[in-house]
Amino acid sequence: MSPRPTILAAVLLAAATSGTTTADEPRPPLAPEEARALFRVDPGLKVELVAAEPLVIDPVEVAFDERGRMWVVEMRDYPNGPPEGGQPLGRIKVLEDVDRDGAYDRATVFAEGLAFANGLIPWRDGAIATMAPSVTFLRDADGDGKADARETLYEGFATGNVQLRVSHPTLGLDGWLYVGNGLRGGKVVAADAQREPIDLSGKDLRFDPTRGLAEAVSGPAQFGLTFDAWGNRFVCDNRHHLRHVAFPDRAARRNPRLAAPEVLQDVPVDGEGGRVFPISRYWVTSTLHAGQFTACCGVLIYGGDALPDAYRGAGFTCEPTGNLVHAEAIEPNGASFRSRPMREGVEFLASTDPWFRPVNLTVGPDGALYVVDMYRAVIEHPEWMPEELKNRPDLRLGDDRGRIWRIVLDSSKPVDPGRRTIAPEADKLALLGHPNSWHRDTARRLLKQDPEALPADRLAALAAGDGDGLARVQAAWLLEGAGRLTDAIVVALLDAGSPRVREQAALMAATRPMNDAIRERIARLADDADPRVRFQAALAMGARHDAGKVGPLTTIALVGAGDRWTRLAVASALPDHAADVLAKVLERTGDQPADADRLALMKELAALVGAGKEPAELATAVAALETLAGPAADAWRLAALDGLAEGVTRSRATFAQLLEKAPAPTAEAIHGLLARASAVATDASADAPGRLAAVRLLAFAPEDQAVPALRGLLLDDPDQDVRVAAARSLGNLRRPEIAEVLIEPWRTYLPAVRRAAADALLRDPARIGRLLDAIEQGKILPGDLDASQSQRLLAHADPVVKERAGRLLSRPGDRRRAIEAYAPAVAAAGDATRGRAVFEANCATCHRVAGVGVDVGPDIADTRARTREALLADILDPDRAIDGNYVAYAVATADGAVYDGVIAAQTASSLTLKRPEGKTEVILRSAIDEIRSTGKSLMPEGFEAKIDVDQMADLLTFLKDWRYQDGAVPLGR
Repeated sequence: MSPRPTILAAVLLAAATSGTTTADEPRPPLAPEEARALFRVDPGLKVELVAAEPLVIDPVEVAFDERGRMWVVEMRDYPNGPPEGGQPLGRIKVLEDVDRDGAYDRATVFAEGLAFANGLIPWRDGAIATMAPSVTFLRDADGDGKADARETLYEGFATGNVQLRVSHPTLGLDGWLYVGNGLRGGKVVAADAQREPIDLSGKDLRFDPTRGLAEAVSGPAQFGLTFDAWGNRFVCDNRHHLRHVAFPDRAARRNPRLAAPEVLQDVPVDGEGGRVFPISRYWVTSTLHAGQFTACCGVLIYGGDALPDAYRGAGFTCEPTGNLVHAEAIEPNGASFRSRPMREGVEFLASTDPWFRPVNLTVGPDGALYVVDMYRAVIEHPEWMPEELKNRPDLRLGDDRGRIWRIVLDSSKPVDPGRRTIAPEADKLALLGHPNSWHRDTARRLLKQDPEALPADRLAALAAGDGDGLARVQAAWLLEGAGRLTDAIVVALLDAGSPRVREQAALMAATRPMNDAIRERIARLADDADPRVRFQAALAMGARHDAGKVGPLTTIALVGAGDRWTRLAVASALPDHAADVLAKVLERTGDQPADADRLALMKELAALVGAGKEPAELATAVAALETLAGPAADAWRLAALDGLAEGVTRSRATFAQLLEKAPAPTAEAIHGLLARASAVATDASADAPGRLAAVRLLAFAPEDQAVPALRGLLLDDPDQDVRVAAARSLGNLRRPEIAEVLIEPWRTYLPAVRRAAADALLRDPARIGRLLDAIEQGKILPGDLDASQSQRLLAHADPVVKERAGRLLSRPGDRRRAIEAYAPAVAAAGDATRGRAVFEANCATCHRVAGVGVDVGPDIADTRARTREALLADILDPDRAIDGNYVAYAVATADGAVYDGVIAAQTASSLTLKRPEGKTEVILRSAIDEIRSTGKSLMPEGFEAKIDVDQMADLLTFLKDWRYQDGAVPLGR
């Protein structure tokens, strides 16, 4: 069904009630002081008005320059842009506090006529602004306070929904400017077009305007990007209010064997969605999101010095849907972080005013927390509204308003104006250790943007000294950006007493050739007490290709086995020597009881060996497995063998091909290990995880042994998970009779087994013809294939298969005629109970409603704002308004297999597809022959072939009224 995701905010009616049957009359906007009176903020704090209309209108980002001026981006063309033929309405203003009372009282329009500008950073004599499709330098060349030159720096960013565009230019600790790509990607090129386009699919961009360098980095951010004091990057999107960018793309790029399914860590302990406690009467587009985040934006790690110490380093996120700002206390957790709400059940800042729309946050020169309030009645973009609401008259109510608020101590007095500026003659180096992040960041920017005036000698002395850690690190990064960082300084930083300084030093070392002194100190960090230092040490050792890294990486792997990011960092450093590290891990672990963390480590290391397909490495790994003894030896062997098999599969090879190249003793040992796995697979008393792993391994056993065992499990095993695993393993075999083995018992399969068997048939091009034969013969019914499986056949690259599938699966043609034929279902009463059964049978593999199904496709759980007519159109014409995040892709591998699904994650070395039933498929890029967008929803056209008009009426009733089965009366349909 067509997606309706909530992006920046999810409110359809500003004053609609939540959980009631009627809506209040819309509340009018309030004057700034009236609105301020409705705020509830943490005890001991107060909210002050800094600027309001008409000085600012529709603000979406603010930034302060060294003169204490506030730069404001006004998105006045939100949500639909200017009238047809009209000029863009976006503006950038510069606000000044003329009377120095802390409130801004004069505004100058710096630039106007900007199409959907949404972010900026002051830079030299102007500002760098984000306004897709470009990042542009707006320059005031003559000093009159207005931009008189525009220089495009990078272009090619996606320009779809205005809430999903490049934003938040932010200077990192490392001296690069980072921008969030807005989730939609793009192929970005420098304005001079002298370099290859940079693919931002699933990634963000960083660039250095002083060196003309740019590259894709792990991400992506939607509308929110921030750094903590030590350069850790955090982002947010609709449903994720605080995510740490935990794994760098450069590490994935260097190891083609590595399968890195994700790079982001959800920091909050309550995960996706979290919980919010609004005090306003709000309404979200999905009831699954009620009481949760649905429009996260403007994430900020607070680094100011005006709030109490408890807030320093806390994570703040705007939730404009709930008219609130949320706060999380963050603490280290392995190589990443975890967080909890600072106050349980109470938000940091909330209002009963439904017009309060916080969309962004920043730290000011005074150390206070500033809140950007767009102050709109409706902030949801019409693209995701029902058709009947897209032209509603209140879409632009509030487009003449906007506020900037400041949060400070309740007892605070006006700040000395001198604290809000950095004079031209000020000692910028002295400010690199300032307790307020604005002073540090601004001083670093001023030094960075003028390389010719960089005081290199003083920076070198500061970096090599033993003073403030933050100041040392910033000095070193400034030197690195200017090409003046020496090995001696890196060594001094690696020897620092502060773990945060050592962490940054290891990061610096990874970007440069290592001399013996640096290499020795990086290896020494393997025993460091700090997990983030060990993590960076592992990443740095990826630059080495000698056996000297084996010992340190083994130590890091074992100490950090319980941290998935540490394990991933170790794996990224092993495009070679993976078997040596595996052997060392086995040597130091094999006589100990098995535990889940080290079993996972074992499997991941073995997968690298399998993906490498090198006989010598395989021999090393197998020899280590053969020497195992102790009560857990079989568990260690099974985990390692499972990993080997997974790695071989990801590289699109077969065990048979691998064993052909392996030395005879190694091949014989593997056959023995597989025989042990076969015994476990058929032992109903074995523990479930081990047994499932053993069933997977049967796909790699000799086929005269594997086929009978898997056939028996498929037919007779009482455990449905085992039968599903057996079907999948059969699909990995290449013998011609496998198609018949899968088809013969078809009518006995339960749905999950049937889907697995169909996937197995579809995986091999040679079996597709036999599948179509079976459909033609009536052994398999067209309805036995789920939506995505039918779509694979109907959109097949082979025209013969495509034509035959279209005939056998009754592919409908005109969507309008289908909708007209089912129009009677709109007016029919329907039965919600029967509709639930229709949903379970036909929709639950990709959607979740009323606790039924899995979330693969877009959220369709809330339909209160959808008419039955609109729902019918969504169901029968799923490609009508599909979101790019849910377009199906077909991925063909070098061995001829084809996988389909939506792209859930991608790195430089692998791609992860999410498929029906919540299954995922991780495929190494080195094994991919072609990636092709179908241009369609994962749900294909032709749903009407599965149900009749009465069943459609039941389904529509279930989707509309499932919440009201307890007797409550729904709103009008």
